Amino acid sequence: MKLLAPVCAVGLLLAACASKPVAPEDPIEALAGRDYFVQFVKPILETQCLRCHQGANPPAGLSLVQRSGAYAPRKRDRAFIVPGDPEASLLLTAVSRVGTHPLIMPRLDITLTDDDIGALHEWIEDGAYWPDNPDGFLQPRYNIENP
Repeated sequence: MKLLAPVCAVGLLLAACASKPVAPEDPIEALAGRDYFVQFVKPILETQCLRCHQGANPPAGLSLVQRSGAYAPRKRDRAFIVPGDPEASLLLTAVSRVGTHPLIMPRLDITLTDDDIGALHEWIEDGAYWPDNPDGFLQPRYNIENP
């Protein structure tokens, strides 16, 4: 019984760490992650997601304005973004519009392109690096094709 408590504590610690983004220690890797986020991920989130997922009471409690809201712990269900595990990330499941899950997004008449979904998948798979500086703060941009 005495061994069970430390084993459980280690398991809980590993589970908690697995859902938090970790900044790369290698400066070149960090720069590549920032560039990928700014060039591919940020525009998708700003044009397709932020019109709803911002403000005091965003849908499902997911604010995508900055990193802290996107990685906020959830009380139930799975995490929105699980760095390194796209299949476990609710965000990717929702935008892929797979199945009948009630959180299929976006709820408008538009869907993300296969390229958009691929970019989000690759980003999450590579650790979901989201800079915690001005590059990581998002503002809604309206897609001219889908106002």
